[in-house]
Parts: sequence; structure tokens; C-alpha cells
Amino acid sequence: MEETERDEIMRGAPQACQAFGKLQRDEQGRIKYWLPLVDHMTDVAICFHELSQCHSIYRALGKAAERKLTEQDIARLAALVFLHDLGKANSGFQAKRWQQADRPHEWPMPAGHGIEATKIFEEESLIHLVDALPVNEICTWGEAVDPLLKASISHHGRPIIEQATNWNKAIWRPVKDANGIIGYDPLPVMVEMTQRVKILFPQAFSNSGEPLPSATEFGHLFAGLVQLADWLGSDTRFFGYTKESDDRAKTAWDNAEKAVSTVGLDASSWHHSLSARQPTFTQTFEIEVPYPIQEAMDDTDLGSLVILESETGSGKTEAALWRYIHLFRTGQVDSLYFALPTRVSATQIYQRVKRTIKRLWPVEPPITVRALPGYAAADNHQAIALPDFKMLWNDDPDEQQAHRRWAAESPKRFLAAPIAVGTIDQALLGILKVRHAHLRYALLSRSLLVVDEVHASDPYMTVLLTRLLKAHLHNGGHALLLSATLGASARHRYLDLVPKGGKASVLEPFDTAKLTPYPAISDFRGLHSIPVMGRTKSVNWSQYDCIDEAEKIAEMAINAANTGAKVLVIRNTVPAAITLLKKLEDRLQDPAWLFTVNEVVTLHHSRFSRQDRPLLDQAIESRLGKKRPDGSCIVIGTQTLEQSLDIDADVLITDLCPMDVLLQRIGRLHRHCRSKAQRPIDYQTAQTWVLTPKNNDLTPMLSHVAHGLGRFRDGGGVYPDLRIIEATRRLIVEHPNIQVPRDNRLLVEGATHPDQLQVIQQEMGDAWEQLGQQIEGDTGAQRTIGYLHTLEIDKEFAKDANMAFPNDHKIATRLGAQDKLVQFEPPLTGPFGKQLRQLPIRHFLLPHGLDPDTPPSAIEHTQEAIIFNLGKTRFCYSRFGLERLNND
Repeated sequence: MEETERDEIMRGAPQACQAFGKLQRDEQGRIKYWLPLVDHMTDVAICFHELSQCHSIYRALGKAAERKLTEQDIARLAALVFLHDLGKANSGFQAKRWQQADRPHEWPMPAGHGIEATKIFEEESLIHLVDALPVNEICTWGEAVDPLLKASISHHGRPIIEQATNWNKAIWRPVKDANGIIGYDPLPVMVEMTQRVKILFPQAFSNSGEPLPSATEFGHLFAGLVQLADWLGSDTRFFGYTKESDDRAKTAWDNAEKAVSTVGLDASSWHHSLSARQPTFTQTFEIEVPYPIQEAMDDTDLGSLVILESETGSGKTEAALWRYIHLFRTGQVDSLYFALPTRVSATQIYQRVKRTIKRLWPVEPPITVRALPGYAAADNHQAIALPDFKMLWNDDPDEQQAHRRWAAESPKRFLAAPIAVGTIDQALLGILKVRHAHLRYALLSRSLLVVDEVHASDPYMTVLLTRLLKAHLHNGGHALLLSATLGASARHRYLDLVPKGGKASVLEPFDTAKLTPYPAISDFRGLHSIPVMGRTKSVNWSQYDCIDEAEKIAEMAINAANTGAKVLVIRNTVPAAITLLKKLEDRLQDPAWLFTVNEVVTLHHSRFSRQDRPLLDQAIESRLGKKRPDGSCIVIGTQTLEQSLDIDADVLITDLCPMDVLLQRIGRLHRHCRSKAQRPIDYQTAQTWVLTPKNNDLTPMLSHVAHGLGRFRDGGGVYPDLRIIEATRRLIVEHPNIQVPRDNRLLVEGATHPDQLQVIQQEMGDAWEQLGQQIEGDTGAQRTIGYLHTLEIDKEFAKDANMAFPNDHKIATRLGAQDKLVQFEPPLTGPFGKQLRQLPIRHFLLPHGLDPDTPPSAIEHTQEAIIFNLGKTRFCYSRFGLERLNND
């Protein structure tokens, strides 16, 4: 269609032919604000253009494209982003201007604007609409135009796959009343789109220039950035509804610059201030001398993927932050995502990171977000969700401060924060086939991704992480993996993600692996030994075959406490921990020895409410932390005590568990230097008492899981691989005294290396050989599911039906049935005086077939407990945490 024809159409277009992009209604349902469609498309396109100017986003685009992008490339991409909402021009979507009861009969039923947009390029009867768009010019931009335009139209979070579907072609025809008068016509709207996009991005339509990048990874990154631009461009705090005097083609530029800067996506001001000050390690962390692992983190020769292996309590968190500071100061990253295995560990690290950021930027620091859904915060300020996706902040900030917290207002936006600390799940959602995965994937490309306790991932999560890391590194991102107990096979798996110009490395045999230096830093050049700085810890450990005897375990704890010791007891399961606490209460004459929260005796595990968990963490560090008070103490808990908590016990009583986990638990033992007078004479050397089954025999667990040891019949379990458990048990006997960190490598490889597991199953007989086959089968199945669930970044965006996101089942970052979050409204007073609003319930405690939306019923509230039903199952929430009372 010629330009003169388009102009003539627009001059003759009736007012009713104007299309809206956004509407807002008043309380009576009347239209209060109307944003023209082309103005909204303008906002989003210019947001994308502004985002592409951000240093790390521009870097990621170039890396993914495998060439440097030109200004014309950016203009052409912005033009494609402009067309993201072209589907809204259809009369079915525009029918949404009417309330259902008021819609004139000639208007079609309301329709969407995704698949509806793609159909106009397929239907010959709609070719006049295509001709009204600048399609002929756009087609000269190269073969990548088709997948990139699909990515733009798919901006609502999932690829739009063109499949046979029933749809109403009439939505693209003019709307006429009984007298033939046109009430709405998509054609003039298409013409207006063309006029506007050429005004905004004239350079895009120049005949010169290279084709747009066709790399498949580039299309997926672009898809995420379109989603980000749409979220920003749709936020009325930055882009208000059009006023009569508003020339959107001019005002949108300033609005977009403000939006990108305010939410922290443009990090240039923080770059400049940090470069000008050049803070030292001592200034940053208030630590006089850095450890060697920390000092090594600003080595300019380190690669984009770094693995740091060092013992618990050796300063890995500060090392990770120092790595981020080096990369940020040198312009290699614009943001940080610190990923932890659990919500508890994330909450702990969040406070430490926030304090560091405040020291780095004393004035106007970047926002630090606690990226935990339902427990999100920005610089410790929390928000309450309101209708229409609005948020109410608890400190009632001024408008500018509230806008800076944009990333904290939705879990899908957490990774937009300049600094964020959360669980590994938020990062893994950027590689799964779930809605807005591409948004997270694109946001992460700006970041140093730190993954703490990387050894804690199961086979499914390991596949997700390796796929994510591969894509992240390809986009020019950086990653740092932290572990105290990483095995050789895992280290090789991650290092093989970095191209080294040759074949994948071969896993060394056990006799070689056990001699590998520790602590160590690994990157594309291989593994480098790091000197041990500070004290080594001597640990005496021994086995007691009384894991089933709560009475005897209680006696062991009491005897230790009688000497003045701080006793830490870690059980593998919550019921075992609760049973032990009750035994101790029955036997102790002085309950002051027991762990309390607000003067209520309790224990530490995962089945407490989101409101009570912070109280537990604060109380545990107060009782066993660096400044622990004098006197005896007995603390009982489960795996929540293993990670991130800064606690220091004299003696550890623990259930038998895998060696890497056991070393994590030992990390809570003699954590801080203390004088001889501060520890009982019997515990001047750290003592670990490992509880084992009767006669130290694990064979019964092959058929009957107990105390978290053994594989369930259908696979899985707390610690399902009994070969690792048996190898751990043998190492305890062979090495009654160990030195940490000197012996860490020998112990971890001795219990996890494939060669050693093969020895165990051969020595133990056929049943153990069968277990090895079952574990191998479980691992293979989990990996296969992981590959099926992840984005196919190496394939063209929305290429075929296999790339569609599934609707028939929910994909999650962790395999298994889904937990349930129970809401109590109005809130009730919990056992420690805090209001109980949300209570997570693990999937294995839920009754079979329970409707996910089932609310709690038959609630009984006493001073000691809250008892309620889910379906026919009775639950109790008390100082012991959540317990299931029946098996109905």
C-alpha cells in the first residue's frame, strides 16, 4: 500500500476507529482513562531501545548474536518490539472497551491478541492488513525476522506456537452497524502503526546494513527483553495515560530513560561512584586481612565460570561478594544474584549482603532485594499486595523510593534488582518451560550468578543448573559456584561447560581424585590450590548404634551438657527430632538448658511458619552464635541447622548421613576460636557422635526406610543412596580423628566417587548391586525429565510444537509433588506470640487427592496450639512445629 493511500485512510478514519492499548475503569465500570494503542506500542518499543543501551544488556545481546550490534540493529529490533501488540488492533480485542451487557450486537465477542496477530500473516483474505504494515521493508532485514517477530508477539510469557485452531476471522473485519456505518476498522490502525514506527526509528528502514542476527540464542534473549520492556512500558507510574497535549513519540524517550534508571537496570551511576572510590577489602568487609580464597577473587585472569571449594566458615560469602565487586568495578556485570539452597540460608545471607552493599555505597546504594516469594523485601522493607497488581510498602516511602523497589514487587521481576539474594529456584525458573522464563533468563544475563552449596542439587536440579549456566555463559554472563564438599564428578561436569578448544575432560580415578588439592579454585585453566589460612580443626568422631533409642540419645546429650557443653543434635527427620525433645523434657530437671524462643521450649526444623522461622534463626544464633552466652545448652533440629547459620557448638550428636552433609554439620562445631576456659575440658577437641542403626548394619534399610536412610519403593528419599551412607560409615571407622580442611577431599571422594560406590556394592552383595542399578535408573530418569522441562535455547524461538510450554502439568524447579501454602485469615496467634498467616505444608503430609484450593477448617485455637483440618486430615501447629495427627 502506498504512503498516499495510508494518509487518505487516516484522514477519513472516524473517531471510533481509534484503538486502545490500555484501559482503566472507575468504580461504576465506566472508562476513566484511555491509552491509544500506538502510544502504548511506542512506550514499549522505546523502553526496549533504552534497555539495549544498558552496558550488560548490550554486551549480552552482542554475545548471543555472535557479533557486535550496530545502532541500526537496535533500531530494527525496537521496530519489531513496537509490533508486539499489533494483535490488539482486531475488533474482538477492541470489543473489550464495552462492558459485556453494553456491547452492541454488531461487535464480536472479546478476543485475545497473541495467536490472533500471527493469523493475519497466514490468511490470504487479510493480506490488505499485512500490506498496511511495513512488512516489505522488514522482510529485507534477514531470515531472523520471522522468529524475532514471533518472540515479540509472544511477550506475555510463553511462545505462541502456530497450530491449527478454531478462530474467528471476522475479528479482523470492520465493525458495521445495521446502517452500514463503520464503528471500528483495524485497517486505519495498521496504517497508523506504520506511520509511528517510521517516525520513531527511521534508521531501521534504511536500505543498507547487515541482516539481523540469526543465532538461535539471540532470539530467546530478545524474547525476554521484549517481556521486560512490556512490563516497564505498561507501568503507569512511568507511562501515564495520554493527555491531549502529549506527543508520545517525543515524551516516551524521557519516560523510558527514567524507568530504566529508577528501577536499577541502568547501573552506570553506581559504576562511576565505585570506580572513583576504589574501596579496599578491609573497608568493604571490616576484616583486617583477607583469606587467600578471598584475595584470589579479584584475579583478572579468572574465567567466566569459577568454582570455589573451601571448608564451611572459611569466608566463601565474602569471597563471592569480592568477586562481584571486581567484576562490577571493571564493567563485566551490572548486577548480582546470590542463590542459596534454602529460604533459611537465603535470609541469613541477605542480611550480610545488605550490610556490605551499604558500606560500598554509603549514599544512595543500589536496592538489595530478598527474593523470596511471600517474604520479599527491598532493603528490609516489606510490601503487601493490593488489587490491580499494586503494592503497599510498610514504611510508606515517597514515590521515588517506591519506584526503586519495582523489582521486589513480583517474583517474576526479582532478577531485575541490582542486588538480589534468594533461593536457587528463582534462577532455575529462567531455564524452565514456565511462563516468563525468558524474562528471567534475560535479566540474569546482566549478573554474576553465585550458587552456594552447589553440591546440594539432586540430578534433576543439576540438569537445570547446567543448562542455565551454559546459556548464561554464552550470553557473556559470569558465574561463581561455591561448595565445601564438591566431588570430582560434579566439578568436571561444570567445568566442561566452558569451551576449552578440545574434548570434554575425563573424570580421574579415585586414587588421583583423593589427592586433589583442597581448598581450591577452578576455572577454564583447571584447578589451582589455595593456601589454608587460619586454624585447622581437629575432630574426633565415633559411632553409636542407637539411632532408634531416643532415651539413650537424650542421656548422651544430658551427660555432655552436665560438663557445661553446648550440645547440638541434628536428626535426619522431624519426627525423630520432636521425639528426642520430648524425652529430654521428661528427664531434665533444669529446662533452661533447652533451646527457647520467647521463653518457649522448641526445636529448629523446616515445618514452622514464615512468620516464626526468623524468630528461630535469631534465637539459635543468639544461643550458639559467635557471642554465645556461658553455660550449658542443648539445641535439637534437622537439616535446617546445616547451612548458613553462624553457630558454634562444643559437641555434635548427629544421625548418620552422607559424608558431604556430615561435613556441613561438623562445620557448626568449634566454628570460632575460643580460649580453653570457654570450652569444657572434655571438649577442647571437637567431638562428633554419629548415630547409626543397630550393629551398624544398613542392610535392613534396603527394604525398609528409617531415619531418612534408604530408597523409597518408587524412588527418592531423604538419603536414598545407601552406598554413600555405608562408605561414610566406613570412613568414620578408618579415620577416628580428622583434620578439617586437610582431610575434606579424601573424605568426600571416599564416600561419593563412582569407583568407591562400585566397590561398596560389589562387596555387599546382590541386593546392593540392585540398589546401585535402581539409583542409576532414578538418576537417569530425573535427568531425562530435566532435559524435557528446559528451554531449547539452541533451537529457533517458537520453531515447532515441541517448544510449546505445557498446560497439562506444572513444571517446577524441584521434582516431586507440590507443597501447599495454607492461609489463615484472619491471622491467629502462634506458639511464640507472632501472628500465623501462612503455613507451608510439605506434599508428603497432605492427604491424597486434596483439592489445592482447600482452605483450613474445623480450626481450634488454644494458647499452646492451632489445630485444623485439611479435608479429613487433622494437623497441629505448636511449639514443635507442624505435625499430622491422623492418617485419614
